[in-house]
Amino acid sequence: MPLPAPVPVQVHPDPPIYQALYSLWASQGRALPGRRDAEWTRLAAGPVWVDRTVRVSGILAPWAGAR
Repeated sequence: MPLPAPVPVQVHPDPPIYQALYSLWASQGRALPGRRDAEWTRLAAGPVWVDRTVRVSGILAPWAGAR
């Protein structure tokens, strides 16, 4: 018995207000829905040491547990 043909999915374009918001966020270097976050990728790829500090969004921040 043949499989039924898949039903095409309709993709609706984002309303203009969201397109403008995405453009604003992209121009400010923010993470966007559906796209990889370059800063998270960079942070997650680094070695993990308890006593190190990392640069998060341009701010030097203490790592886990440091106060």
